[in-house]
Amino acid sequence: MKRLILVVAMFLAVFVGAGNIDAYAAEPVVVVIDPGHGGSNLGTNYLPIPEKAYTMVVALHMKEQLEKYDGVKVYMTHTEDVDMSLTERAKFAESVGADFLFSLHFNMSLPHNLYGSEVWIPSLGMLYSQGYSVANEFLIQFEEMGLFNRGIKTRIGQYGTDYYGIINQCAIRNIPAVIVEHCHVDNTNDIANIQSENKLKEFGVRDAEAVARYFGLVSKDKTVDYSSYAPLAVPVPAQRVCNDTSAPLYLDAKLVDYDKAGRYLTVTLTSQDDESPLQYYAYSIDNGATWSPYQPWLGNGNVMTVTVNMGFGKKSGIIFKVSNKYDLTTVSNGIKLR
Repeated sequence: MKRLILVVAMFLAVFVGAGNIDAYAAEPVVVVIDPGHGGSNLGTNYLPIPEKAYTMVVALHMKEQLEKYDGVKVYMTHTEDVDMSLTERAKFAESVGADFLFSLHFNMSLPHNLYGSEVWIPSLGMLYSQGYSVANEFLIQFEEMGLFNRGIKTRIGQYGTDYYGIINQCAIRNIPAVIVEHCHVDNTNDIANIQSENKLKEFGVRDAEAVARYFGLVSKDKTVDYSSYAPLAVPVPAQRVCNDTSAPLYLDAKLVDYDKAGRYLTVTLTSQDDESPLQYYAYSIDNGATWSPYQPWLGNGNVMTVTVNMGFGKKSGIIFKVSNKYDLTTVSNGIKLR
C-alpha cells in the first residue's frame, strides 16, 4: 500500500505540479541498508583494507543518523562480516517490507584513472523514477563534499534486465534499490575521503541525509525538517532505460596558441555525444602510449578550451581523448608542433 501511495504522489508531483507530498502519512518508511560485500567477498581489494570494511563502517553511521528521524524504520541486511548472497539480501528486504534498499559500495577502475561518485539505479518503470530521484539526492551530498559527479546510471545485462544482481533481485520483488558508489579507492583525487573514521562517518551521515530529504523526514528533536522539501520529480519512462554503449561521435582538437618559450599549448576541443554527457578529457604527447590524468570536462556543452603545459624536451605533437558518462572514449586528431 505504501508503494502505491508513493506512485500516486510522484505522479501528481510530476504531472500536476504539486509540491512535496507526504506519501507515508501514518506508516513509517522502511529503509534497508546493505553494506556491500562481506565474508569471503572482500569487494575492491586495492588497498590493505578491503572494501567490505569501509561499507560496514559507513552503513553503521548511516543507520545511526537515520534513526534520529521520526517516521522511519531502519534495517541492515547484515551487521557482521558474513557471506550473504544478493538474493538473500533482497529476500531480507522483502521480509521486512522495505520501501527502499540502499547498497553501499566504493569503486575502483582497472586503469586507476577514474574518480568521483556515481549511483546505479533500476532501468524500468516507477523503480527507475524512484531510483533516479533518490540518486540525485546522494550526488548532491557528494558534490558538497567536493567529489566529482559521475552521474546516475543504468546497466542492462545479457537477458535484457538489470545487470547488477542486487538491483535485479529487488526489482523482481518490486523493491526500489540503488547502488551507491561513494568514491574511488585507487585515485588520488578521492583517497582522502576514506583515510579517516571522520570521513567515513561523513559519508554515512550524508547518505542518511539524502534519504531523509527524499522521504521528507523530520528529526526527532525537530531541529531538521524536510517535510516541505520536494525531491526531483522524474517521469516514469515508457520503456526500459538502457545504458549508452557507444563512444562520443568525434573529438576535434584545434590549436589556438602555442607559446614556444613557455611551452604552453592552448587548444579548443569540440566533441559530441547524443546519448551521454561528456565527462573527462586527457592528452598524450607520445601518440597514445601514455596519457595524462583525466581532467573534468567543464566545457560549455560540446566545446571546451584547455591549456597544457608541454614541459621541457622536444615534443612533436599532441592528441586528446574524451570520455562520456559510461567511460567510453574517443581520440582526437593529432596536432603537430614545430
